[in-house]
Amino acid sequence: MEGDVLVVDEAQLYGRANLVVSEVEGEFRLFKTHRVGSRCRLMPPSGREGCFITARQFRGVVVRQARCWAV
Repeated sequence: MEGDVLVVDEAQLYGRANLVVSEVEGEFRLFKTHRVGSRCRLMPPSGREGCFITARQFRGVVVRQARCWAV
C-alpha cells in the first residue's frame, strides 16, 4: 500500500476484518481487525505479531483507498 492514499472515517467504529489506523509508539499504523471475544486484536498487513490497543489509540476506519501508480 506504499504510495496509496487512504480515506479514514474517524467517527466510524471498527468491526470484524476492517482496515483501521491506530497510533502505536507515536506512529500512525495500518492494521486489520480481528475479534477475540469482546476485545479486538489488530494485525499488521505485513503479518507480524498483532497487538491490542486502547480506545485513545484508535484513529479511524479506512473507508476508501486510491492506488497511485508510478509512471
